[in-house]
Amino acid sequence: MTRSYLIAFPSISVALAALAGAVGLAAMPREARGQVAASDTAPPPPPPDVDEESPEAPPPPEALPPSKALDLDSAEAQLSLFGRWMDTPLYGRVWIPSGVSPDWQPYTDGRWVYTDWGWSFVSDVPWGAIAFHYGRWAFSVGLGWFWVPGFVWAPAWVSWRYDDGFICWAPFGPAGYVYPREWRGWAVVSRQHFTHPLRREVLPQAHVRPIVRGARPAPSIERAPRAGVPYGPPRAHVVPRARAGGGRRR
Repeated sequence: MTRSYLIAFPSISVALAALAGAVGLAAMPREARGQVAASDTAPPPPPPDVDEESPEAPPPPEALPPSKALDLDSAEAQLSLFGRWMDTPLYGRVWIPSGVSPDWQPYTDGRWVYTDWGWSFVSDVPWGAIAFHYGRWAFSVGLGWFWVPGFVWAPAWVSWRYDDGFICWAPFGPAGYVYPREWRGWAVVSRQHFTHPLRREVLPQAHVRPIVRGARPAPSIERAPRAGVPYGPPRAHVVPRARAGGGRRR
């Protein structure tokens, strides 16, 4: 009987529910009543900062040393699919990539990731795992950029520089290479874009020279890389939250 009465008069049921809520609220301590009221009216928090709340993803396998030594015969066969080999009087057999633009530079088609070996290059071209982690790069007017094979793996065979606003790097040339006065190897990006895909971020060569000249050197590989040496710009310089322990590595 009571149930049908409440259905017939919904306004009475609403009033009774409100009265019960008011009685319950009045029975609470004053501090608790304030907390309930605040929770009903406070805006929700913003989404958490991904860099601070989420664990950093591990580096992709191509950024780390391989489990097996480089097989030069296999590497030559793989690279033949994406360029041509030729013999040179100074460096022996070298490889020249196909399908690159006239203003292309090594270590610009990919991105940088941080590892136990410092900054390592992850390429987005199918031949990058070989040509950007082994050997050296050189440039000549007749050939353009060409790769000289090597057998020692590195996160990147580059020289590093940086300042407050920019990160700079350039490939090491092979033994005996004489860098031309107009060296086209330096790549420069703004600090905040350093870990982005690089193709759209690298500055035009016309803006590079004064930035590189004013930048200070960062640790670069001398003969062979060593695990635990942070090659490249300081990680905290690129990712400020790393100072507070926000990343997986420091």
